[in-house]
Amino acid sequence: MKKDKLKGLIWGSLLADAYSLGGHWLYDQRELESSMLNFSGLNDPLCPYHPTKKAGDLTHYGDQSQWLLEYMNDAEIYDPFAFGKIWQDKMTEYTGYKDGATTTSLANMNAGTSFLAAGSDSQDLSIVGRHAAIIFSIENVDDIIESVKFHTCLTHMSKDMIDASKYITEVTLAMIHNLDVVTTIKERAAFYGETVNTAVNAAFEAKDIPTNEAIRALGRTCDIKDALASTIYLLINYYDDFEALLKANVLAGGDSAARGMIAGMILGARYGFEAIKPSWIEELNEYEKLNHLID
Repeated sequence: MKKDKLKGLIWGSLLADAYSLGGHWLYDQRELESSMLNFSGLNDPLCPYHPTKKAGDLTHYGDQSQWLLEYMNDAEIYDPFAFGKIWQDKMTEYTGYKDGATTTSLANMNAGTSFLAAGSDSQDLSIVGRHAAIIFSIENVDDIIESVKFHTCLTHMSKDMIDASKYITEVTLAMIHNLDVVTTIKERAAFYGETVNTAVNAAFEAKDIPTNEAIRALGRTCDIKDALASTIYLLINYYDDFEALLKANVLAGGDSAARGMIAGMILGARYGFEAIKPSWIEELNEYEKLNHLID
């Protein structure tokens, strides 16, 4: 059972990222609704920010998650110096999109700043869903939390981002033990700072508003204050239907990949891989490689 849940959390995050690629960073909900996106599978990106990508690829978030998964497949613990060097080398040659957190952190590293201090001051939520490989690979809870902190700081040197990373990690770990999704999300937020608590409360206040309207109000940008609230809204409204959550997430617009990776990680941990596995999983262009790493 636990193995299925661990597979669920890593696959859930990666699958949500690949599914989101088609509509990622489009903000016009009417355009998304009228688009030719296939919501029963994977799509070429409509957004011009992903010119090197095609249907079945991961976004730049997912690519970095795969690098971490490959590293953790051989490592017993997350070493910020070892993975930092891997990330620096791969990102230097990367042909996909490089966001602000990436370009700032990479410039700091290339200037000789330690991997413990090179992270940007970005408030973008994308780092939070990229911790799935750490939770999947490490057994000891204290080691997981410490590793998540170091991994956050690699590109996001911000207390709010560390709080959000630890909060989502704790919720994900609780799902492995079959705790209730909605109750856990609500209860644990109080322990992780004003930014997390405010975002979660806003999501619960918007719970009964139609999805597109709610996420327009909560926010569709990459910023934690928008993206975390919108992610929690999706979880508390679609916690029992992974594929419905994926579709609603894309149709809401904005940074759907960052939201999706977190939601996919949590639902995969709660219900397990066999429960969330979509029929289109083998459409992933890296399916065989990922399957080998995860199995």
